[in-house]
Amino acid sequence: MTTEIENNFIFWNSDTKPSVEHFTYSLFWRKGDNTKNTTPRRIIDTNELAEIIKSKWLKNLNKIERPYITPYGVFHKRNNDSLVDFNNEVICLDFDNVNNKTHLTILKDQYENNPSTILSCISPSGNGLKVLLRANHNFEPKDLYNGLKYNIDLFKFKLGNITPDSMQFVLSQPMFIPYCENPYYNPKAIPLKENFEKPPIVEYKPLNENDRIILQETLSDDYKVNRINNWFSGRVKYCLDSLENRPIEQGTHNYLWSVIMRIYPFLNQQSVIDENAITQQLERIVLNRYNGNKSEVKVLHNSIKIAKTYSLSIVDEINKTANKKI
Repeated sequence: MTTEIENNFIFWNSDTKPSVEHFTYSLFWRKGDNTKNTTPRRIIDTNELAEIIKSKWLKNLNKIERPYITPYGVFHKRNNDSLVDFNNEVICLDFDNVNNKTHLTILKDQYENNPSTILSCISPSGNGLKVLLRANHNFEPKDLYNGLKYNIDLFKFKLGNITPDSMQFVLSQPMFIPYCENPYYNPKAIPLKENFEKPPIVEYKPLNENDRIILQETLSDDYKVNRINNWFSGRVKYCLDSLENRPIEQGTHNYLWSVIMRIYPFLNQQSVIDENAITQQLERIVLNRYNGNKSEVKVLHNSIKIAKTYSLSIVDEINKTANKKI
């Protein structure tokens, strides 16, 4: 026999609409393995989210079947491009692996005493904390991840070295609903009184002067340096733009490896683009293409490490197609 809550998950009730005074979220749940589900079941508000968190039905549910919400709004599908309604005053914080119980208690009390905290609860493992915070951050959906990540260190998002997982700032990142008998819930939460700073625009940065001098001594003249730098910056722009605009149905994995191999083996032979700037751009693109799956970022970094072990000549690469050889 199914419970009332489970029935509410299974059947969409068109007569039941979330209250306008509360934020709304897409709820994702299906029997069996819900971890790879990308189709929402229905829309809920924060009142209902708090009730689900306390439900005995959720307490007895297998981990892989646990429902999740998209805290930053309502989506047709769980990907950044399917946003329907943006919660522009919500920040979701996810603290994991806080193994010191005293630190976890202090962290919990810190947010429960904050008038901007909407909801807070200890994770089922007993060593994590999930928080919904209200704040006027003023970031557009496309800028949410970079904006919130940049502001982690500027505000009281963390306690000492205990820092929230920045992957929870991805627009369509799921927040799996934890069971908690007594979650903290404040439907009258007020916006956080802080000014959020916009992150600086990531630009291709030249190497420092010492590295530039060393590189110029290695190369024969300024003409060669400029020729190499112009070629390399053009290649990077083309590769990143091609990857970002590549249709999802054409696949990502193999093409991403091709992009990495066309860039990283040549990094130390140019002086116009900083490695971190390229890697940050790739991280953003990968997160968008894989629906915020942070494991794919780890794969990206592993691929970059492998690519950097290759020793390829940038001059030979240019001369393959150049009318005027270097």
